Amino acid sequence: MPAFLDIILNAKANNVVYDNINLKEVKGTVTLKDETVNLKNLQTNVFGGNIGFDGTVSTKGKKATFSMDLNLNELNITESFSSLEMLKAIAPIAKTIEGQLNSTITISGDLKNDMTPDLNTLTGKLFGQLLNTKLKASNSKTLSLLNNKVSFLDTDKLNLDKLTGYFSFKDGEVTVKPIPLKYKDIAIEIGGKHGFDKSMNYEVNFDVPVKYLGSSVTEAIQKLTPKDASDIKTIPVTANIDGSFSSPNISTNIKSATANLMNTIIEKQKQNLKNQGKDKLKDLLGLTKKKDSAKTDSVKKTKDLVKDKAKDVLKNLFGRKKDTSKKN
Repeated sequence: MPAFLDIILNAKANNVVYDNINLKEVKGTVTLKDETVNLKNLQTNVFGGNIGFDGTVSTKGKKATFSMDLNLNELNITESFSSLEMLKAIAPIAKTIEGQLNSTITISGDLKNDMTPDLNTLTGKLFGQLLNTKLKASNSKTLSLLNNKVSFLDTDKLNLDKLTGYFSFKDGEVTVKPIPLKYKDIAIEIGGKHGFDKSMNYEVNFDVPVKYLGSSVTEAIQKLTPKDASDIKTIPVTANIDGSFSSPNISTNIKSATANLMNTIIEKQKQNLKNQGKDKLKDLLGLTKKKDSAKTDSVKKTKDLVKDKAKDVLKNLFGRKKDTSKKN
């Protein structure tokens, strides 16, 4: 860009084509000065929604650079993510989602010779909300594999409507802050990282009600005391996802988590049996004391009765002697 340019444009255009994308109803202020383009209050209709942005593009250095703040309103997810490599790199999972997107994006980086972003230089953050969404797990090898690995989950039935997510990215790597989900009565949280090179490392945490773990578990819990049973409502289960989006690996701790739960149940059952044994012993000792007490009372009563009888006998005996002496 020539350094001598010093121009202010209040732009308005019905159609603008940029990188094979048709922008409609474009308007805003464009300032060209000191080898830098400043964009202010730019608005355009695209991908079934609206994008507003402010930013700068500079050609001062050896490489052209840019910095943007974007507001995306009700964009069609399928159209926007299939057309914009930048969005596709930040959130590749979007190819499995149908619906709309609201988002704010702060981003900066280098531009290539064709003035498109160099993905490996991008730095920024994205906050997004999904609207009127439908998930097509069959479009993702990762979600399809997760379905196979986790028996209590059907990813096609996950409700993503109004779901929000926070992404930050730097040096070709995207960090996803843990996102809470809900499937039936199962609480889910997913977070982790992936690279623009399609590598990934994610963790999915499930809080699973015990009823999903099979009849052997539920039957064992039913044998516990009501108090102990009420303490065991859910167990934590973790799925670790790594590899790449094209060749994912998933491991879970479902077996070990279930085994640990069964061990806990067995220990509680053992403790209950010990407590029952102690109660039985106490009852038995209590009965023995009562019997001993009754026996003692009986002996005491017998002794008292003997004493009374003896007194009567002595009285009668001495009484008769007194009567005999009087007569004599």
